[in-house]
Amino acid sequence: MGKSYDKLARGSLNLLDLPFTEGAGTWASGVEKPRHRNTLVGVPAWTTLASGINTLLFDGITDYLECAAAATADLNFLAGDYSLACWVKMVNTGGALIVMGKYEINVSGWELFFFGTTLNLRHSHASLNPDLSDSCYSDGWPADTWCLIGLSRSGLYPVMYQNGVAQAMFYEASGMQNPDTAVASDLVIGVRYTKNANYYSGSMWRPRVINRALTEYEWRLLFNMERKWFGV
Repeated sequence: MGKSYDKLARGSLNLLDLPFTEGAGTWASGVEKPRHRNTLVGVPAWTTLASGINTLLFDGITDYLECAAAATADLNFLAGDYSLACWVKMVNTGGALIVMGKYEINVSGWELFFFGTTLNLRHSHASLNPDLSDSCYSDGWPADTWCLIGLSRSGLYPVMYQNGVAQAMFYEASGMQNPDTAVASDLVIGVRYTKNANYYSGSMWRPRVINRALTEYEWRLLFNMERKWFGV
């Protein structure tokens, strides 16, 4: 597993990779270069699965992670390709649950979030006023079950992957226009950009941001390498 993951990681140009190896404390440090140090606010509870990996449990009320804008300029995507990955065991509250984002809604940036059983990606771009944002989504995401989120963005029509399998996608007529620059926005994991709403509820492991669009083969490889930690 180690050698295969190393090859995939090197080819993927990881910009953020939080394996939660700390297992305690109020910060989570990335293993990518440069290393993004994320502060735990709330604080999400450290839990260790039977397989031995550490995860974070978010209460849906006050818990989230943040990393300052100045330290996350490399996550400010515009026209380029990118991928997002994260293992989640989501609690379906019926509302919006932010997984991760670097954005200000209807102004700039990107955000990935659940709304019920849908997984949504939104790009905000005030420069295209009156078209302030574009969204796409896939349906059928389970609650209370570990699964791997995969999102590959290349061009106007990003694709989402559940446990390595491409999902049926729903797009706006114009597709997903480029987000405006969000260089001044913090990276948030588990909360809205205002850090006072849309708190993620449930468990999470290893949020990742990748500087290219992974292929379906790569998503399947990643899922098969990591599924044993979750018994799926």
